[in-house]
Amino acid sequence: MSVMIRGQDRTRLKVMGDVEAELAVPADNAGRCWLSFSDGTLIEAAYGEDDDCRFVVSEEGAGIVRIQREGDSDVLRLDWRVEWVTVAGTDHAARATVRGEPMPVLPGLFA
Repeated sequence: MSVMIRGQDRTRLKVMGDVEAELAVPADNAGRCWLSFSDGTLIEAAYGEDDDCRFVVSEEGAGIVRIQREGDSDVLRLDWRVEWVTVAGTDHAARATVRGEPMPVLPGLFA
């Protein structure tokens, strides 16, 4: 069980496998978008100047993500049972910022 995604052009992503669809890349985002999967995986997709599509794993979910270069573009494969996938423009998504908290100093550890 898996899905494969490849960029069609600056406006579409082709999804094949457990889910079959053509997803629109939001037009107002200069070819950049977020892909979210039912297993918790979050992928950033971006089209370059030559309409080549690149994928970057932002958050790992339960599945195994493989990104392979095929010609000028990336092909993303997510090995897991995928029930849904969504696309959001970069200005239509928000993520929690990770704030580093200081580690507590425990008495007796340093002598």
